[in-house]
Amino acid sequence: MKKLFSILTRFYQPYSVTVPLNTHHLEQKMDSPHFASLGDAAEPITLLRTGLGNQHIIQGLAIDHRQNMLYTTHVEGHPEQGVINRFKFHSSNLWSAQDAQKPSRLIGHQGISVDPQTSFMFASAGSAIPNKGWYILKFQYMPHAEPINTQVIQVFDKRYSKITNTMPTFTPDGKYLLVRGNNHKRNVIRIFKSDLIRQKKLTDLCFLYEDEWPIDSGFTQDRCAFQGLSTDGTYIYLLSDNKNKGPKRIYVYDFTGKLIQKMDQVTLGHFEASSSHAIRYWEPEGLTVDSRNHQLYILYTIGNSGQFLGRIYRIKINT
Repeated sequence: MKKLFSILTRFYQPYSVTVPLNTHHLEQKMDSPHFASLGDAAEPITLLRTGLGNQHIIQGLAIDHRQNMLYTTHVEGHPEQGVINRFKFHSSNLWSAQDAQKPSRLIGHQGISVDPQTSFMFASAGSAIPNKGWYILKFQYMPHAEPINTQVIQVFDKRYSKITNTMPTFTPDGKYLLVRGNNHKRNVIRIFKSDLIRQKKLTDLCFLYEDEWPIDSGFTQDRCAFQGLSTDGTYIYLLSDNKNKGPKRIYVYDFTGKLIQKMDQVTLGHFEASSSHAIRYWEPEGLTVDSRNHQLYILYTIGNSGQFLGRIYRIKINT
């Protein structure tokens, strides 16, 4: 049963009046003589993947601080199969994958996350799962093999879209799980206590959510796709774009569903991409929060058709 969100908000410290992201580090007009800067965040990281489909469009990322690892996802084949790459954290700005998992039809098109308390991975449900928009997948990463200990968990019922990518993500303390759904063409965020999965071992959470609220319709207007969902435990970060066209969007909410920050002119990375003949494609594909360094990782796919790289921009979160 849905609960009053006042119960949930007791677990979170009130946010300050300072907005979490520096707008001038992210937004500029496309024809501006100035460019969006990284400010005081680190230089971008370029990712070199391995495994099947390693030059396909990258579709999401996640951090596992317990193992000091970063994961990415992309899809391969028809019907689609999700492929996970694993990277070790280091100080270089060029990261090569340590290994990759074999493709799996259980793993969906967009969005991955790591449970910070257990290091189990979670993903949108894949093509092998009927009505995939109602489900998330829990699994353990296995290098050079298919995922193990898989579990399909229902988070929406038949009133919701059957094809939406659910994009599971956790608060940094691991207490709450967030997912995205779509109800009559309106995107929504649902929030669950993660102990329903971790301790109670439940696989049907449809009516056990703490809260649900709609996302501003402007977030996906002009046929922009919902590309990323992450949280730092105080704010919820959303990313959308219209493929390789025009500025991108980042919206920031608090846990009550209040829109805190709205950026419709995100041009981060555009000028770098447009200045290189080797980069014809510039599309953001995911978000994750680095809770240790208070940074938002914004993942872009860059390159040309059939030869795509991942590039991560790290932006400071004001605390």
